[in-house]
Amino acid sequence: MNLRFRLCSIATYSAALLVCLAAPALHADTVVMKNGDRLTGTAIKLEAGKLTFKAAYADPIALAWDQVASLTLSQALVLTTPKGTLSITSVERTESGLIVVTPSGPATLDPAAVTVLRSPADQKAYEASLNPSWGHAWAGAANLSLALARGNSDTATFGAGFTASRQTRTDKTSLYANTLYSENAHAVPSTSANATGGGLRYDHNLNPRVFAFGSGDFSANALQNLDLRSIIGGGFGWHASKTPKQMFDVMGGLVWTHEDYAAFYTANASPPPAEILTPAVVNSFPALDLGEQYTRKFGAGSLFTEQAYLYPDLSTLSQYQLTLNSTFSTKLGKMFNWVTTFSDSYTSFPPAGTLDNDVILTTGLGITLARP
Repeated sequence: MNLRFRLCSIATYSAALLVCLAAPALHADTVVMKNGDRLTGTAIKLEAGKLTFKAAYADPIALAWDQVASLTLSQALVLTTPKGTLSITSVERTESGLIVVTPSGPATLDPAAVTVLRSPADQKAYEASLNPSWGHAWAGAANLSLALARGNSDTATFGAGFTASRQTRTDKTSLYANTLYSENAHAVPSTSANATGGGLRYDHNLNPRVFAFGSGDFSANALQNLDLRSIIGGGFGWHASKTPKQMFDVMGGLVWTHEDYAAFYTANASPPPAEILTPAVVNSFPALDLGEQYTRKFGAGSLFTEQAYLYPDLSTLSQYQLTLNSTFSTKLGKMFNWVTTFSDSYTSFPPAGTLDNDVILTTGLGITLARP
């Protein structure tokens, strides 16, 4: 009796162990290649002729879709067709075509019609990206910095930077702004920095590589007596490199530049009126727009963006202006990040008595801005 009980127990435990060992396989996807290779794991997506498949013991790999003989799914993937979407639970390649199994039964499709498979979540995100409203799909970062000194020194410095972009399948909108203000209130009060810059750019793809763009850059600098510089124009660009991790664009076009420089007076003139050292200056001229923009992702939480534009004056090509703006942000959790912004504005023909180059560097704790 005891022997029979022990044998039954051993058999029960063995069956339970086999079920436990087989359970992961029962809930795994299976892909069989034409050469007979068989993999189990998770089918992530199909696009660009590659099936991304992840085994439990390895990183995701890209399998040539035309070499896949069959695919069995534990969770349905979504196939987009001209008539709508289908939930696919298996695919088998035959001489007559691809036999796909859907909740309504099997169907035979032309292999050319099965080019993209997505998870339901990815399909939902894809459909939302087709026609996002203007207030959605924005991502960016903003940061503030403040430095104070009291005692033998009496200074205050404030800096701020902001970048944001909205990219869809057909266009991209980019915004940026930065400012730096510093004053010394000790002894003889003075302002050592007071500069602000900002701009926007809109790109619209004409094809996967070529795009048209319009842009506007604006800046003011009290120490240079610059009330406002506006550079507005547009042109065409080329996506020289476009991958999930990095993008590099080059562009060219025409812009119109308008500058207002205020008159510079002597301070504390006695008796008034104050003496004009530099008269007011207004410049307006057409210029070329030669530029580039680079974006690079580092890991899952860091992003570097950089853009540079050269504006040669068409009436006097030896005169030009140059703007450079870059941002590096690193996530510190879901909401906060550390942001460093750099801006450089150069003009080869500054007003008399002022310098030709102005640099703004800000770094500090920032807030992640994102709206899907």
